[in-house]
Amino acid sequence: MGLGLSHPITSKMLYRLGNSNFKIGMATMHGWRESMEDAHCIELSLPKHSDYAFFGIFDGHSGSLCANYMAEHLFKNIDSVEDFSDTDALAKTCIKTDEQFLSAEQFIYNDDGCACIFTLCKNENGKVSLINGNIGDSRTIFAKKENDTSYKAVACSFDHKPTDTKEKERIEAAKGYVSLQRVDGQLALSRAFGDRQLKTPLDYPGEKKKVTSNPDFILETGTSEDFLFMACDGIYEADVFGRQDVITWIANKMETTQDLAVICAALLDECLERGSHDNMSAMIVQFKDGTNYAQEKEYVPGPWFDGEQDKKFQSAYTADALAAGYTLEKALALRKSNEAKKQQTQEK
Repeated sequence: MGLGLSHPITSKMLYRLGNSNFKIGMATMHGWRESMEDAHCIELSLPKHSDYAFFGIFDGHSGSLCANYMAEHLFKNIDSVEDFSDTDALAKTCIKTDEQFLSAEQFIYNDDGCACIFTLCKNENGKVSLINGNIGDSRTIFAKKENDTSYKAVACSFDHKPTDTKEKERIEAAKGYVSLQRVDGQLALSRAFGDRQLKTPLDYPGEKKKVTSNPDFILETGTSEDFLFMACDGIYEADVFGRQDVITWIANKMETTQDLAVICAALLDECLERGSHDNMSAMIVQFKDGTNYAQEKEYVPGPWFDGEQDKKFQSAYTADALAAGYTLEKALALRKSNEAKKQQTQEK
């Protein structure tokens, strides 16, 4: 992980999805980290609950295996819950999915983990209902429209930190301790998927372990004029943005463009400029027809640096391009083409 790069990797993946009920834009960026550990999941209609969509962001730490596993499996397990209003059943499903990851043979020597936010969303003719689950310190915000240009940020998740009274009591009851604002002096989150070494005592039920994968839930309702914003903690670290600040920033951008993925990409650049050093993932969900908005994901390569001191950067940049389906040569050619088009636009 680390911050050992000579330059941040500003290459981005842009996602544009939609159906008759939802319009979704998302962007992800590597940033200063040596590897990309975020993952996400967007299911516009669940197989067994076709009237519900599932949106999730999984912020990995100490690796990406857990985040990728949860992005692939959590929504499937949640879809097996008969009644989504039964949040106890949803919570047990999250703990069960965590146990499945920890017991999988290919991961038994793996100690990474991930924070998680997910939203189960129904849009019935503009009447929107949200079931927001949270494990860790990523954040979900429901932006409720107040007038033509402003939105009120409604918190749909609250960070799980070891120093919080409720969290500290559970940690200590599970024979752990809080030091340097971390569980056993190691993890800055008190709830997460994975983190095998902190899922103790082994004979404790999942919700009582030192680090639990038991989610909190916040339910909200709104209309088609509102929007949902979900992001990992890279958007907020070191007070880069507050909840209302980021919603106001997005709303201002919506005055000039309706391309939600482009807004998310610009937000990542803004966070980087303000001092974020983490991987970044940001998603905007509007409750309107997004059928014509949907298209293939887009890779936007960032600047390349070829100095002798840039070896780590070059290795990470190449890996990032390969993950997007591009060789380094093709990524740099695309970068050159994009810059030429940008220059032509500015000259008109």
